[in-house]
Amino acid sequence: MAPTHLCLVSFAKIFLCVFSLSPLPTTFAATTIPRKPLVPEAKVPLPKPSKVVETICNGDYIVNHKFCLKVLSNPEAAVAKNGIELTKVVMKMAASNAPKTLNIINQMASHGLPKELGVLKSCMNDYTHAIRLFGMVPDEMVQDRITANYDIHFVFTDALHCDTAIAAAKIQLPQISARNRLLCFYSFIGSELTN
Repeated sequence: MAPTHLCLVSFAKIFLCVFSLSPLPTTFAATTIPRKPLVPEAKVPLPKPSKVVETICNGDYIVNHKFCLKVLSNPEAAVAKNGIELTKVVMKMAASNAPKTLNIINQMASHGLPKELGVLKSCMNDYTHAIRLFGMVPDEMVQDRITANYDIHFVFTDALHCDTAIAAAKIQLPQISARNRLLCFYSFIGSELTN
């Protein structure tokens, strides 16, 4: 990997971590959508991860080791025979999560104030793009791993763009910000798998 690319990814990870911990100034009051945990706590302990899973979850791109272990401990992921199959499983999980966020954004937009509408439309575009990329990466893994790696990095950019739009509007959409972090975590796992 080129040193400048690694530097850019490291900077982006640090920025996301700092940004995700920063409080935002105001609240989106019109939200009537029930709040559910993004990643429910496991009732039983996760099985001991394989060496492959441990290697991936200890990779340079991973910022949430626990989330990575949880994703890669999924029964479908556990039976994947190679990196391409594992990537397909992870992208399928990510792709099924992103439309849920898009639905939440659409619901918020239908109840939103003019100030929030522009931000929500921007985030809708970001999530629509991320969903498309999650669908493309598994095929790209077979054809050209470099393209797959390049495209999965754009998912991180989509999440960052949505968060930046929220911050620039000086509003607070904690549910969307939390889901942006989740989108980034899937992107980081995908980056590690396609690297």
